[in-house]
Amino acid sequence: MRKALTAGALALAALLTNVVGATAASAEPAAVTYTAWTWNVSGHKMNRGATDNGLVEQAAGSIKRPENDVDFVSFNEICYSQYRSIRTALASWNPDNVSYARFQEAIPAGSTDTSEKRTPICGGEAFGKAVFSRHQLGKAEYHTFAQESGLFYRSADGVEHPVRNGMLCAPLVDREAMKFCSVHIGPISTTEKPYGYRQLVELDSLLDGFAAAGQTYMVAGDFNAQPHYERLNRFYDEEVPGFPTDEKPNYGDHRELDDTDPSCPGHGEETSINPAADVPCGKKQPKIDMIFVRTDRLASRDYTADSKAVPDCLALDADGKAEPGTATPCSDHRVVIGRATLLVDQAT
Repeated sequence: MRKALTAGALALAALLTNVVGATAASAEPAAVTYTAWTWNVSGHKMNRGATDNGLVEQAAGSIKRPENDVDFVSFNEICYSQYRSIRTALASWNPDNVSYARFQEAIPAGSTDTSEKRTPICGGEAFGKAVFSRHQLGKAEYHTFAQESGLFYRSADGVEHPVRNGMLCAPLVDREAMKFCSVHIGPISTTEKPYGYRQLVELDSLLDGFAAAGQTYMVAGDFNAQPHYERLNRFYDEEVPGFPTDEKPNYGDHRELDDTDPSCPGHGEETSINPAADVPCGKKQPKIDMIFVRTDRLASRDYTADSKAVPDCLALDADGKAEPGTATPCSDHRVVIGRATLLVDQAT
């Protein structure tokens, strides 16, 4: 009897060992390759909310282009009318995915700028950022920075309000530990008005929280800062090369997907078409649009990104109507497309 019990106990122990081993194996993170696409479309400033000037077609065409193999999309400075039209244009991107679009409002519908003319923003539509995905999205996360941007608008009742920047994220339904985020950092960041810097500190804290929760992420958007600016040192991994003008080294937890570009290592290609005097590597235009991933979530260092030329749209007349036969840049930002293979925890 004792022998039989001992044999039974050994068999049970072996079974439990196999079960534990199988659970541990299933908990191993999966290496998954994702491609992110990001564009600040200047939906109000340059396009005035237009949807018939070619902007929608240019954006959707680039996203669906097979060679780009895009998984995630980030839009900054997009009007809700443009978001709605692009959402329709991307309905065929993955017909099986009915939950592929999210929008975060920064300025509500019916608002105007603060000039004496009180020009309607986005033709009266809401203004903000958007996320699209080829994979089904879960519940959106709307993060608004406590630090205001230093920019203002007037609501429909004429009251002046600060423009609130933030980050829009959404996890994947089939991989809950993977999320994609679109962020827009305010453009004002000086010693006297360190608004952009403070928003970056908030962003860094949010991303640390994601990592502590075991989440993998890609965060893309307009950071309104060049890679060699000190306020981005908290993002760039210490292995990312700095520049002779840097007063402090990088000390962050991320790699930016264009930071290995041979034309300017540690920096990458230009993403704005507006000239700047302080761009390194002999370049004339700054890089301010970026795609970051966490270094310890990279399955390999074989990541890459590319900055695309700004396409042309139709010019708009004084009434905001598209003028046939004309051509003008769709935006003052370039599209950035980046690809990386990431470690994503699996459900156990």
